[in-house]
Amino acid sequence: MKYSASSLSFPQGSVKRLKNLDKRIGIEIFYEFASEDMWNHVLEEAMVDREGEFSIHSPMFYADVCYSEEKELIRELVAPFKMYHRFNGQFYVLHSQGERNLPSDEKERTELRKKVTERIKLFSEICEFEGVTLAVENLYKGTPEPLFNQEEYIHLFEEVPKAKALIDVGHAVLGHYDIYEVQKALKERLIGYHVHDNDGTRDFHWRMGAENGVVDWDRFCLGVKQYTPDATLVMEYARAKLEDYTEDMEKFEGKLANIKEGL
Repeated sequence: MKYSASSLSFPQGSVKRLKNLDKRIGIEIFYEFASEDMWNHVLEEAMVDREGEFSIHSPMFYADVCYSEEKELIRELVAPFKMYHRFNGQFYVLHSQGERNLPSDEKERTELRKKVTERIKLFSEICEFEGVTLAVENLYKGTPEPLFNQEEYIHLFEEVPKAKALIDVGHAVLGHYDIYEVQKALKERLIGYHVHDNDGTRDFHWRMGAENGVVDWDRFCLGVKQYTPDATLVMEYARAKLEDYTEDMEKFEGKLANIKEGL
């Protein structure tokens, strides 16, 4: 199993601390949370002798796959490619919807889904040409329902055959996904996870096993072991200390080692 830590817990003033992260753990950056110069400076040191791999979370606040003008959207999305290659990126994460609230009218949602699917397909072709592995993430933003429900999200990868999938566990819980069934359906197309917990009402980005968390981590780990053993678990925590990532990596390793088939 591969593990990584999101830069979410490291605001701009503390990103230099990433160099002290356990070398077995990779790094995934929120590209737009610091300048490119800052990231290059930090990663030049943080990635030295690191066993864990590098990945990028695409711009999201100024690159809305639903509503941005298409040429501007693509311009923003390709901006991190140079950094991706410089640090031997493993995958590049793209949200399957934007930050704005979605329409509730089903006809409008259907049209928007079609538009977003075409945009993701276009971007996946650009990624393939540029040697970038695209991983499309499920999203939930407090709208009545995510733009892609579980069935639609799975179908997206039939429509966009060159893209990989990344399941955000916290978003999946809020969006009423059965994560195990998604794992079973997508198998090797599912190359990564954003792992974090919440109480089923808000996207808190708690650590795995938080006191009020609702994620069934045993069933999740069963699906990982059965269907996606080569995927990367990106610990995407809102608040965590450096040692928390090592501790949780070892907890996941323990669960995966002890999980019983047919749980």
